[in-house]
Amino acid sequence: MARKMAEKYDPELEAEARAFIAEITGTQVPSGSLFMQALKDGKVLCQLVNTLSPGIVKKINKMKMPFMQMENIGFFLSAVQTFGVGASESFMTVDLYEAKNPGAVLLCLDSLKRSTG
Repeated sequence: MARKMAEKYDPELEAEARAFIAEITGTQVPSGSLFMQALKDGKVLCQLVNTLSPGIVKKINKMKMPFMQMENIGFFLSAVQTFGVGASESFMTVDLYEAKNPGAVLLCLDSLKRSTG
């Protein structure tokens, strides 16, 4: 299973996602295995959509409690729908929070980039 997920993970798409996040937010996100870890709490993702559309996420949770971090991811997922990211290009909270499907996270970020570019 882990091998199958790794095959779907595109390092070039990750590099594009990191560049997109940095360009929009000014936040540098680490690469490789640290990339998903840096996004796990949802704060960077919420900052990203709030920069694209100020106030789209009303409150970004700063606490490190898992349910608050997952709530941030949920806020991001709701926001990307308003940018035209379809369900087929989105991901579920556990795909990021538990690193179940990092490829889906990259696909969503790529779709967001295309819809705002």
